[in-house]
Amino acid sequence: MLKALKKVFYEAYYTSTWMSVTAISRGVYLVDTGGLRFKNTVAAYVVVGEKYAAVLDTGFSSSSRRVAEAIAKIGAADRLRYIIPTHAHLDHCGATGDLASMYKGAEVYAHERALPHLLNPTRLLENVKALYGDYVFSLMGGMKPVDEERSHVMRDGAEIDLGGLTIRSIYTPGHAPHHLSLLLMEPGYIVTGDAVPSKYPFTQYFIPNIVPPKYDLNQALQSLKKLFDLEPRLLLTPHYGPILPSHGLHEKYVSVITEAVKAARELISKGPSFDELVSRMAEAITGGTGLAGLHPTIQTAVKFAALALHQTYSSST
Repeated sequence: MLKALKKVFYEAYYTSTWMSVTAISRGVYLVDTGGLRFKNTVAAYVVVGEKYAAVLDTGFSSSSRRVAEAIAKIGAADRLRYIIPTHAHLDHCGATGDLASMYKGAEVYAHERALPHLLNPTRLLENVKALYGDYVFSLMGGMKPVDEERSHVMRDGAEIDLGGLTIRSIYTPGHAPHHLSLLLMEPGYIVTGDAVPSKYPFTQYFIPNIVPPKYDLNQALQSLKKLFDLEPRLLLTPHYGPILPSHGLHEKYVSVITEAVKAARELISKGPSFDELVSRMAEAITGGTGLAGLHPTIQTAVKFAALALHQTYSSST
């Protein structure tokens, strides 16, 4: 199964000339981190108040210089005081240590179960390398540990005042047990992390963010409800960009997740090969189109969803 995952080929078309910063509203910016050398796949968000600025999710370590360039372009370098990854997966936290080293006045905030991975990422990096293989791992760039003295637990409901713009943490487990989403209170935006399915600009499909080893369906659905109950004006997603929470979107998200899980559970009971499971998952997500021709980022997401669901449900069959 893991060998199949390592076969995913990333055809890089990275260029330093594409637009890396997009202003969403006053003081809120999307940064295209160029994750794994792809455009429009991994976003970070820079939020700037009257006194301080924060980076919400950081991208991979290999993207740290690009994120720093974006912070400078925004004019927030002197005000950067907070680095807040939504969870300890490398596309969200990989550059945390790098950015903390660049901005000596910045402090790191994360869920209490995420902080140990930021302080000592050895086990996290070993697991990621085993799953992705040497080549893709090299594109991620590893992860630099953060200093314990500058690291803080961010609890559910905690607030950070940037000066006219307040960040409130929302505990949203499911994708990971240490997952936070971040409410920007004044504009009413939510930086979702992977609590919502992905929707890339180069595809029509919603992709459920189901990953090993600790995906929890019930918690994921509860977290979705928690976010939509807040009636946000905008969802700031990592994969990728702002999404209007239009009528029916919550139900669409729930359907995308539950249909993928249902398809996997039905097939797992028959003892499929990993490739068969991936194909069935792809059909469920694409409405029958399947895996062929999908962007490599989406192919990888489908394969990890299949792996996570196989680990979760095969033991119960």
